[in-house]
Amino acid sequence: MRYFFHVEHTKVLKDNLGSEHRDLESAKRHAVKLVSDMLAREPQTFWDADQFRVTVAEAGGLVLFTVEVIASLSPAIRRP
Repeated sequence: MRYFFHVEHTKVLKDNLGSEHRDLESAKRHAVKLVSDMLAREPQTFWDADQFRVTVAEAGGLVLFTVEVIASLSPAIRRP
């Protein structure tokens, strides 16, 4: 089955090609790996947005699941 992995952080990156995965579990593993690889390559991008989300949909556009990474700075270190 083809799954589409749409990325949202400082901008929205729509996955118009998708990728084939044998089942939902395989797509879930791929989504987590995609998130971890992107955050490892560009960690500042995450901190610039305070949020990082991958929404996974099937070919018809039905959203199947979302992986979110959210950061919240402690008030003790926030800048005014």
